[in-house]
Amino acid sequence: MRRFLCAALLIGFTATAAAQSSVTIYGILDSGLLYQNKTAPDGKSGVAFVDGAWLPSVYGLRGREDIGGGYAVNFNLQGGFSTGTGALGDSNGGIFGRAATIGLSGPFGDVKFGLQFSPFFLAVTDGDPRGMPQFGSQLVQYFQQFGITGIFDSNAIVYTTPKLYGLTGAVEYAVGGVPGSTRNGRSMSVSLSFSQGPVVANAAYYTHADPETGQTTAIGKTAGVGYAFGPVLAKIDWVNYLNPSSDAALSNVNVFGAGAVYAVTPAIQLNGGFYYAVNKDMSENKSRMFAFGAEYALSPRTTVYSQVGIVHNQGAFQTNLAVLAPSSFAVPTGATTTAVDIGIRHTF
Repeated sequence: MRRFLCAALLIGFTATAAAQSSVTIYGILDSGLLYQNKTAPDGKSGVAFVDGAWLPSVYGLRGREDIGGGYAVNFNLQGGFSTGTGALGDSNGGIFGRAATIGLSGPFGDVKFGLQFSPFFLAVTDGDPRGMPQFGSQLVQYFQQFGITGIFDSNAIVYTTPKLYGLTGAVEYAVGGVPGSTRNGRSMSVSLSFSQGPVVANAAYYTHADPETGQTTAIGKTAGVGYAFGPVLAKIDWVNYLNPSSDAALSNVNVFGAGAVYAVTPAIQLNGGFYYAVNKDMSENKSRMFAFGAEYALSPRTTVYSQVGIVHNQGAFQTNLAVLAPSSFAVPTGATTTAVDIGIRHTF
């Protein structure tokens, strides 16, 4: 009898714990075809398979355990891969190279520990006029200027405040892990966002120091504002990419964006944007990019889309249109280049 009661009690505890916890498997599969009318160095046109033509292809595990009193323990593991080859990609390397966090949330806000996006990168994403697709958006210039710095920050601690009067703040400290120095390899970021009614706005700052020299090699600043006119959300934004340790071309670049997203129907969405990038104090280096996109939802989880973009580079700029285009699809210097992609995306 005693064994039966102990077993019943254990089963009860297990059932209670299971009811308070949840684990979700999620992912995105995104593939498309890219046509580009000019490629470097000979200016020939080309067609390529492009993974993540709109959004990155990812897989992940997300979990939450309610520990009472409005508090919860959360984790997120996310990796990137190529639907074209099945290989790992679009990440910081490793099986969970996009995110590997554990944290605590509650009335105080949220704190996460581990590999994660910086508040600066999230602010750039939120401010992008087209919604930050991997074609013809602020992401194109981000990769050209900073690479993955600030996108996948390792050894990071990020605290996010609860929303108060429409305001939300975030602070990041990423440990450099270099003995004898708290500066080498360190990353820090802060952001502030506002969302209330039809108005959205954000601003953020980021800094990163080289792990070997301790010199600051990346400083990012951004600010943006948007307004919703019924089904149309219009935005303007500005991003500055600075490498204070270098005086080379493109070590101090301002990028200005303007555009809108229009939800025509629940199934159809259109967007368009213009991006102007200029090398501060070297105005002969310029890049102008136009991009337009359309999405049609076949179902709640599957969407087909098409995008078209035009970019004109001057001086040192070699701005491409598709972030994950093959290296052989680099754009010719000083030429006006047009690209079109079509694709399909499924989420689970």
